[in-house]
Amino acid sequence: MQSEEHYLKKELYSLIKQDDEIFEFLQNGATDGMFYWDLTAPEQEWMNARFWRELGYEPEEKQHLASEWQDIINQDDLAIALDNFQKHCDDPNYPYDQEVRYTHKNGSTVWIRCRGIVIRDQQQQPVRMLGSHSNITALKQSEARYQRNLKELDNAYAKMKVALEESEMLFDLSPDAYLKLDTKGNILKANAQAEHLFGCEKAVLEQLSLFELIPSTDLDNLKSYFEQGFLHHESSHRQTLKIINKRNKQLVIEVTLNLVATAHGDIVLVNIHDVTEKHSLIQSLQEQLQENKKLQAMALLDPLTQIANKRQFDLTMSEEYNKALRYQQQLSLILLDIDYFKKINDQYGHDIGDQVLVQLAKMVTTIIRSGDTFARIGGEEFALILPFSGLDSAQVMADRICFEVAKRHFVTACGKVINLSVSIGMSVLEHQDNSTSPLFERADQALYQAKRSGRGQVQIIAP
Repeated sequence: MQSEEHYLKKELYSLIKQDDEIFEFLQNGATDGMFYWDLTAPEQEWMNARFWRELGYEPEEKQHLASEWQDIINQDDLAIALDNFQKHCDDPNYPYDQEVRYTHKNGSTVWIRCRGIVIRDQQQQPVRMLGSHSNITALKQSEARYQRNLKELDNAYAKMKVALEESEMLFDLSPDAYLKLDTKGNILKANAQAEHLFGCEKAVLEQLSLFELIPSTDLDNLKSYFEQGFLHHESSHRQTLKIINKRNKQLVIEVTLNLVATAHGDIVLVNIHDVTEKHSLIQSLQEQLQENKKLQAMALLDPLTQIANKRQFDLTMSEEYNKALRYQQQLSLILLDIDYFKKINDQYGHDIGDQVLVQLAKMVTTIIRSGDTFARIGGEEFALILPFSGLDSAQVMADRICFEVAKRHFVTACGKVINLSVSIGMSVLEHQDNSTSPLFERADQALYQAKRSGRGQVQIIAP
C-alpha cells in the first residue's frame, strides 16, 4: 500500500526547506505524529509512521487517506474536530487544537491531542493543513485517577458518621498533613506530616488556632467559613494560601476543610497539601512564556534604532499587500537613503554614524502615522510602508521627511553638529502587480534616480 513516497510527503519536505514558520511549527509542536492534508482533495492525507504505531498499527497497514483515521476516531470527537477545523479555516486566529479519542488496534482507548495549522494560497484560500499529534493517554488516566481519588477522599471525610477515634491510625499515618479543629478553628490534633510541614512539634501545634498557624493576608475566606459556613451547613471549603512556616520557609499550600459529624459533636478535618513545587513550576513557565514573547518581539526590531528590522519589514509588506488586494485599498512604499553616509563614518567614526542613524529613526517616527511601518533594511537604508495611501498622500509624506531632515541639525553625544540630506524613491501599488516585488523595484529605481539627479530629493515611479 505504501511502496513509494507519497506526493504529499515530498511536498511537505520541500515546504519545510522553504518556509521557516513551518519548520518552527514542526519543531515546537510535533511529538507523537504528524499529518499533512490536501484540502483541495480532502481524501488525500499523509500521516507519518509514528502516528500509526501509537495506535498499534504498522504503517504498511494503512493508506494515506483521511478515512483511515476518521474510521477509528470517536465519532463525537470527530464532529468537534471538524467544527474546529471549519472555524480555523474561517479565522486563522482560531486555534485548531483539541483532545480526541481513538480506538487502538487492541480495542483500548488512546487519547490524542491534535493540533494543526491551515496553509493558504495567495488568495488566502485553505489548500493544505499541517498538524501534529501528541499521545496524552497517560496524562488523561492520571487526571481521572486524581479526580476520582480526590472526590472519594472528600466524600469519605465529609460524610464520616463514626467516631474519629476509630480512624486514629489512618489519621496519623496519612502521607498528607492533617489537622482536627473545633468549630472555632482551634487545633485539637495534628499528625506527623503536619509537624514536618509546619516545622513545629505536635504539642506546640495543638496549642494554636488555624489562623495563628498559617498567618496570611488571604485568610478572610477561611475565617468566613468558620463564621458563616457552618450556619449554612456547608460541608467543605478549599483554598490555596502562601505562608511562611515556623522555620521561616516560604510555602504554597492547598487547604481543604471538611465539616464532620462525630459521636462527640462536629469537628473540622483539615487536609493540607504542599503545592510549593507545583506553584513554582507554573510561575516559572509563565515567566518563560513572557520572556519568549519579549524575545520574539526583539527578533523583529533593529537593535540599534529600535524600529522594525528587515524581517519585520518583509512580513508587514506581505500582510499589507494581501490586505490591499483583498479590500481593494491603496498602498505606497517609500525607500530612503542617507546621502554620503560613508563620509560621515570615515570622518567622524562609526559611533557618530550610529548616533545619526538613531536620531534620524526617532525623527521620522514622530512624523509618520500610527498605522505606518518604518524599518531599517540596510546600513543607512530605510523603508516606509504606507497603507491606505495613494500617490498624492505618499508624496506629501516623502517631501516632508526630505524637508525635515534637511533643516535639522543632528547633534551627537560629543557635541558635533552634522547636517544631512536624504534621497527618497517612492511608488504605489498597481493593479497588475502580482507580488510585492514590482512595488519594491519601482521604489528602488526611483531612489536610484534621486541619487543620480543630485540627491536630497524625492523621485517617483508613477503608474
